[in-house]
Amino acid sequence: MKVILYMAVSIDGIAALDEKTGIERYGSSEDRDFFLSGAKACDAVIMGKNTAASFKVYGLPNFVLTHDKNFSQAQKPAGADGAKAQDGRGFERVCLSGEPQEICAALEARGIKKAALLGGPSANLQFLRAGLVDEIFLTVEPVTLGQGIRFLSEPLESRWTLADTKVLNARGSIVLHYVASARKNG
Repeated sequence: MKVILYMAVSIDGIAALDEKTGIERYGSSEDRDFFLSGAKACDAVIMGKNTAASFKVYGLPNFVLTHDKNFSQAQKPAGADGAKAQDGRGFERVCLSGEPQEICAALEARGIKKAALLGGPSANLQFLRAGLVDEIFLTVEPVTLGQGIRFLSEPLESRWTLADTKVLNARGSIVLHYVASARKNG
């Protein structure tokens, strides 16, 4: 399965101000359009619990990585056996836990061939550490924040090759498209 990571950061590498205030505070509408277009070209989206608490991608299954039984239970519709929620607008949310390789295997079993990884920092770290991310689309927004939540939750060295750049607006929001220099077999 192909995994494409989408993330926006400030010039100083901050992805969110705190667990409740993310890109919407300082991000551009052009980045939101770019990101949604890319995500919807995938078969599913994967995100951490904090991202999922404030974000949905309609028209695709939303897989939420969490070990939090309270969050999983909140997603369970009455009478359902799994931690799964649906609504009439083409939204499906499924809570999963496990290692990234197990998550990918579960998605592949559902016929998913390409997934957008939407963060947060812990989810990014887990999939990058496992060598499962094939591409990164990193939007750099022209703002500095000084402190907040970084792109990754802890240090990790990995190598990437710049494949393309795209200027999104006159303000200077830039998308950097990277491909994995060497992918581990997971």
